[in-house]
Amino acid sequence: MELTNLLPYFLLAQKLFFVACSILYFIFALIVVKQVTSMSKNVHDKFNPILISFSFIHLIFSGILFFLVIVWL
Repeated sequence: MELTNLLPYFLLAQKLFFVACSILYFIFALIVVKQVTSMSKNVHDKFNPILISFSFIHLIFSGILFFLVIVWL
């Protein structure tokens, strides 16, 4: 069997790998948001709004990354 016959299977495996990794990264970003919001409820600091906003920005960028992986692959 030639290597060129296996190329579509390698590309499919690559696509599935990138989609799975982007889903895991989005779940990680959700967990970060949950942890930061629960931390800000228990620990009162002047930087809490900044940390919460950064965690939501991180979540938005991970959602954009997931969308780009789905569209481009």
